[in-house]
Amino acid sequence: MQTRKALMATASLAIMACLTGSVSAQNNGARNAGAAATPPAANATILPYQSPPRHLLYIATPGDEGADDQSGVVVLDADHDYRFVKRIPYGLAASELPGPKISGMTSSIPANKIYVTTDGGSMIAFDLKTDKIAWTFKGEKTPVKLQRRGAAADGCCERPYTLPGGKTLLVASAYNAWWYLIDAETGKQLGRIDTPETPRSHNLAVTADGKLAILATLSGPKEGTAGVAVVDLPNKNVLRYIHFSDAVRPITINHDGSLVYANVNNLDGFEIGDTKTGKMIKRVELPGEMWKAKWADPNAHHFGHGLPSHGIGMTPDESEIWVTDAANDAWQVWDNPGDGRNPVYNPSKTVPIQAGIGSSWISMTNDGKTAFVGDGSIIDVRAHRVIGTMKDEYGRPIHAAEKVLAMTFRDGKLVETSNQFAIGDAKAREARLSHETGTRQASNNGN
Repeated sequence: MQTRKALMATASLAIMACLTGSVSAQNNGARNAGAAATPPAANATILPYQSPPRHLLYIATPGDEGADDQSGVVVLDADHDYRFVKRIPYGLAASELPGPKISGMTSSIPANKIYVTTDGGSMIAFDLKTDKIAWTFKGEKTPVKLQRRGAAADGCCERPYTLPGGKTLLVASAYNAWWYLIDAETGKQLGRIDTPETPRSHNLAVTADGKLAILATLSGPKEGTAGVAVVDLPNKNVLRYIHFSDAVRPITINHDGSLVYANVNNLDGFEIGDTKTGKMIKRVELPGEMWKAKWADPNAHHFGHGLPSHGIGMTPDESEIWVTDAANDAWQVWDNPGDGRNPVYNPSKTVPIQAGIGSSWISMTNDGKTAFVGDGSIIDVRAHRVIGTMKDEYGRPIHAAEKVLAMTFRDGKLVETSNQFAIGDAKAREARLSHETGTRQASNNGN
């Protein structure tokens, strides 16, 4: 009886912590700001929300090479089987459609805006109340040296990230050696961070306290550069660089940013970097018989983004690391015990996806229940199976769906948002570890 009570109490605490903890720092900041307001009088009438929360999925298109000829931000209803809600246009003329590839998307709760970056050299802010363009940021006033074919001459823009509190955006230049800091409300440039040893800014992740940023470059040893810059964000200075075995592609980080998990060229799997020491500490590969012959075969089917694994993320509680496997049209899962330095491949959790399309990205809801991946599949994370496909107003599947945000609205106002990078969450991880400890103790007491 004591064993059962201990198990039930521990599980209850873990569930409560997960429900309250698995949110981004921006969400926490918005709630804390509300808590700081003057409390109502004792006899005041507290009105309930006028409408229930609404959960929507925003997908910024087009993807690579104008995939599917989609254009605009497609919005789906997560409360009703992801049915089509609306399409937010970019205001392009018919001759300009579908428009340049969208390179990233983020959102701000206090500003009530979303932001999309384009290969055309701009970042566009949309007011979520009106769906109208609020402002456009265009980068440098004079042409910059291009570090990659097809990059915009004004140096704008790659992946954006909303910093804790929701008032500032950290935005990659278009494959150049700096990052912009932008006011989320006005689009005014507030400053920039220079990263000379990582000269092709691309992907990024930021810790929940806003103190550490991991800024990745689309370059590597062949160019004589590091893979990521570890940045002291408040002081805007680079603490150290981490070198990986090849060019770094998508990344994710654990709850405190002490570990960065990176896809690299020519690898079906990922590598782990220690941001405190600046060392690459582990290379994690899918079993070789599953991918190396296919990767070496010039007649093999297309590999998305030119490598076997372009897509990585972890569950908020850090119990699993998900990695795309283009060689086998699947998402592979590694269990992630202990301190996260020794992931263990778990083939029983493999998630097959649409064949021949390629799944090049993963993002998750803040509670870790649902994942959205680059081929347009919607996945039940705990069941490890596909439960749906993103579709437009004509029922056509949306492919190359790399830029996705899961957001919650009340009375038309954004109140919770995910980000594009499936990263670890401190409270969700703590709840998991507490539950595991309680379970072990209860089991020992039972014995």
